[in-house]
Amino acid sequence: LPFRVRWQDLKDLFRKAGTVLRADVAMGYDNRSKGHGTVLFGSLEDAKNAIAIFNHYNWQGRSLEVREDRGFVDSNNVNNQNNNNIPNPQQASQETRRAPTRGIQVPQPNLAGRLLFVGNLPFNCQWQDLKDLFRNAGNIIRADVSTNYDGRSRGFGTVLFATPEDARNAVGMYNGYEFQGRTLRVHFDK
Repeated sequence: LPFRVRWQDLKDLFRKAGTVLRADVAMGYDNRSKGHGTVLFGSLEDAKNAIAIFNHYNWQGRSLEVREDRGFVDSNNVNNQNNNNIPNPQQASQETRRAPTRGIQVPQPNLAGRLLFVGNLPFNCQWQDLKDLFRNAGNIIRADVSTNYDGRSRGFGTVLFATPEDARNAVGMYNGYEFQGRTLRVHFDK
């Protein structure tokens, strides 16, 4: 991404491909763009449309590389079978709830023992920084940093691991760990 681009610019560009639910630009500790980001679409079709439209697209003098997020890849599971307790589409009809404003069906996976709360984060910490830090503990499904209405960090976040064992490992490794001058508080999310 061009280094001047912020999340709103990214969202504005990619909404030409479909419904954008969220756009993030990874930022460094100095609040400068790292040159990459993510866009969450309302449907798989919109995401595929974005790849077709924007891969190799020239934006402000830079050629974009647009692909599906690799996320968690289980090398033992090359057939893309579901083994991380996230419901498959057949299960989703029984385990969904209605999102309050958009009417989107959201699967409710079993997060017990896999979701960690991470407190006392530096205020410049972005979700990608959190994911990068905790990657040493195991396979991460998702990392989020809570933000207020104007997009600034609230100083805490969550990390979802593929297995309870990875989550327990992360608590042991990172509870009390000093990160950018702050002592992290890490425990299972309630």
